[in-house]
Amino acid sequence: MIFHYHEGMTLKQQLLFYFACRTGSCISGPVLAKTFQTPEKVIREVMSELAQDGFPFRISEQEYCFEDDDTLSEAIIRACGVSGEVPVYLFDEIDSTNLYARKLAEEKTPAGTLVIADHQNAGRGRRGHSFYSPARSGLYFSAVIYPDTDDRTLISRITPAAAVAAAEAIAEVTGIEPGIKWVNDLYLDGRKIAGILCEAVRPGAVIIGIGINCRPVPLPDEIKNIAGSLGIDTLSRSVLAGVLWEKLMRRTGDLADPALMEEYRRRSAVLGKEITFTINDRVFTGIAEAINDAGNLIVKKPDGDITILQSGEISVRFTQKI
Repeated sequence: MIFHYHEGMTLKQQLLFYFACRTGSCISGPVLAKTFQTPEKVIREVMSELAQDGFPFRISEQEYCFEDDDTLSEAIIRACGVSGEVPVYLFDEIDSTNLYARKLAEEKTPAGTLVIADHQNAGRGRRGHSFYSPARSGLYFSAVIYPDTDDRTLISRITPAAAVAAAEAIAEVTGIEPGIKWVNDLYLDGRKIAGILCEAVRPGAVIIGIGINCRPVPLPDEIKNIAGSLGIDTLSRSVLAGVLWEKLMRRTGDLADPALMEEYRRRSAVLGKEITFTINDRVFTGIAEAINDAGNLIVKKPDGDITILQSGEISVRFTQKI
């Protein structure tokens, strides 16, 4: 896997991150000492501390083994994610992480509060769609934010910010580069691997829900030709959650940053492609030419007319895998 350590990470955090990205791996002391450019004695001391802290390490004279079964771990999420005492709620099963986060936001929970479930039995997507969320196969994640602005253009960038953060987190932890299908889905090899649902709860509060399909599983007939996954059985969902959390809070904390929409456009899977879209029950086609700074999709129809889409569903004719 390809990843980068967060600035300011301690050696203890770096080692945990390193092993959690390699679930089931056994690594020798000399290899770790060379990798981290640290004396082997110091590596052993820090690894012993991690084992004493309750992390699933088996330590022998020759090697260090990480025996995680990928049960969601608050400690790993925090080690790879946001510092401080922001609340993290983990569930084996829940109806919807967004619904639970909504209740917390109504109670004025701290910014960045995180809700994660191993399984959702009523996962939700945009426009009333359900989001298939089987156990031990995906990351089902909701965060509470309080945007420090009432500028409509900046508020409209929350979904793009979430999409960029999700794509960046996946790339950092796995080396895989998914594309963003306007406005809120991530695609890989022509299949949807992640969805985003942003919901305003009350003035000044927004819930960001992100679902990522990590492992291949049997899918219901209605989505088996549409949905895909990252396809990594050994992926640590806790590491991915922590990295996503950090990137999401950073991206949504500076919605005015010009680099945000530049990155959203760079990662787009639709620009330059032929799409179909519906307005007032009429179906149109056109070429997705641009995405403006408010996140609107600018489409040129065959007759030369320009249509600006602010929201809605589009279909993309992928002529090559993304």
